[in-house]
Amino acid sequence: MQGLAPSEVFLFEDFRLDRRGGLYRRNGAAEFEPVAIGSRALDILGVLIERAGEVVSKDEIVAAVWPATVVEDSNLTVQISALRRVLDRGRSNGSCIQTVARRGYRFVAELTPLAAERPSAVARVSPATSIFPPPGAAPRLSIVVLPFTNLSDDREQQYFADGITEDLTTDLSRIADMVVISRNTAFTYQGKRVDTKQVGRELGVRYVLEGSVRRSGNQVRVS
Repeated sequence: MQGLAPSEVFLFEDFRLDRRGGLYRRNGAAEFEPVAIGSRALDILGVLIERAGEVVSKDEIVAAVWPATVVEDSNLTVQISALRRVLDRGRSNGSCIQTVARRGYRFVAELTPLAAERPSAVARVSPATSIFPPPGAAPRLSIVVLPFTNLSDDREQQYFADGITEDLTTDLSRIADMVVISRNTAFTYQGKRVDTKQVGRELGVRYVLEGSVRRSGNQVRVS
C-alpha cells in the first residue's frame, strides 16, 4: 500500500482517520464524532496504516514517531494499548493491531482510502461537532507540556528552557497509561499568549503544564 498522504483519509470499520483532522468514530446516527486520543498514539496509528497488512518493527515505529529520541519499549507498548482500547471496543474478532512476536506490529483491519477533498463520500460529520473532543472526554491521565519561557537576560538561554520542556515531555510519556502530547505539537504554541483551558480543549488533554526558567550564572530557577 502506498504511504498515507496528508491529503488522504482512511475508513476502517466504524472509524475515519484523517491526518489533518484526527480520528473519528461513527455514532448511531451515522455521523462521525471525534475520538479523544493522544497525538503519539495517533502518529503510531498513521505509521501502521501506511503499511497496513505488513509487519512494522518496533524500531521503525519509534524512529517515525520519536525521531532522534531515546524511547523505552514500555512507552511504545503503552501507546499501542491505548490504541487498542479505542479501536477494539466491541470488536469480537481480535485486535485491529496484531502483535507479531519478536518482530513488531501489523494493522489488519480492512481499509478504504478516500480523498480528503471529498467529504461527501463518507458519512456526514456533524457540523456542530468540533474536531477536538469535548472537555469531559479527555483521558484521565493526559497532559501537554507547553514550551517553558526563558526569563533570563541572555536570549541564548532559550535552548536551555526548550531542553527542560523536552525532558519533561519525555519523562511524563514514560508513565503507564499517560497520554502526552508530542513536543512538536506543543511547540506550535511557543511565543504565543495562550488560554490554558482553550489549549486543553484543542488538544484533548486534561492537564496543561506551563513554566519558566531563569538562569543567572550557576543558579537556575524553574517555576
